[in-house]
Parts: sequence; C-alpha cells; structure tokens
Amino acid sequence: MHRWVPPFSLAGAALLLAVAARLGAQDEEPRVVDVGTSFAGRELRVSARLAPELPPELARRLASGLPSSVVWRIGLYARRPVWWDGKKSERRYEVTATYRPDSDDISVERRLDGRLLDTEVLPTRAAAAHALSRVAALPCFTMGRHLDGKRLVVKVACRYGTSVSLGVVPTDAETESKRSSVFVWRERP
Repeated sequence: MHRWVPPFSLAGAALLLAVAARLGAQDEEPRVVDVGTSFAGRELRVSARLAPELPPELARRLASGLPSSVVWRIGLYARRPVWWDGKKSERRYEVTATYRPDSDDISVERRLDGRLLDTEVLPTRAAAAHALSRVAALPCFTMGRHLDGKRLVVKVACRYGTSVSLGVVPTDAETESKRSSVFVWRERP
C-alpha cells in the first residue's frame, strides 16, 4: 500500500536539498578578507586580499594561458549607525595577468578607473596568482575638508569571473563586500 505524499512537500524537500548543497558550495567560494586602511598625508590607501587566493575557474583560466582579470570595487562611505552608509566615492581597480609564451613569463597590468598604473613581468604563475588576489596599500582616495571629522568606512568587493544563469544569462561571479573598521580623518591646518 502506497502512502500519498503531497507534491508541495516533495518540492520543499528538493528546495531544502538545493539550499544545503549551495551552502556547502559557498564554503569554497572566495571572500574578501583583511580590509585595511592607512594614510599618507591626505591620501587614503586601501589593502585587501582574497581567501582562498584564487577561485578554481580563475586558476584554470590562468593555467590555460588566457588573459585573467579581477576587478576590485573599492568604496568610501560615511558610516551611519541607523541608516544606510552614505557613499562618498568609489574606485575600480583591475588587475590582468597574461601569459607570454615567447618569454615564458606572465605580464601583469594594473589599472585604476581604466587608467594604467603599471605593468610588471612575473616569472611564475604563483606570483601572478598572488598579484591577482591582493590589493596592497593602493592609494584610492584623496581626503578633503568635506570628510573632516566624519566616521568613515571602506567597503571592498572583488569580481573574479563570469558565469551563466538559467543556461543563457551571463552574470558576474563576485564576492560579498567586506568593510574596514570605522575610522575618522582629521584635516591638519
């Protein structure tokens, strides 16, 4: 004798299994960690890194010799405890690693808001992975009178690839944003 099971309970069980599988997969997804800020005069410098260092699809792309890029979104916000943080400015830092077969090395380009900052030649794929997965004391924002005495925070997210949703819709693979600790900048006379 078979017992009748309502279809919505089967759908609910399938949904729970899908959510559990997704949560298990999220453990392996990269995340932004160690967001830090420092000052050099009026210049706010930002540091961050990905953990784990490279997502599997980006590591495979880098190993295949194709140009591999990450885009870091770095935002400066006024910290508001009761309301949403107020965006003051945002920068886009892009790092691209390209294998050069003629010299058997990797060229790494760094751009801030589309403008070339520098190009570096690295001897190994591990060094290129390290360059792709870090923002090291990048001068991002120039502090001004309008920010004097305000509680500020920096938020950093990293887009490390693209994927396909519903089989045809391209979407970006991006980390959740991570914020720095709250800081106050004081303008010196």
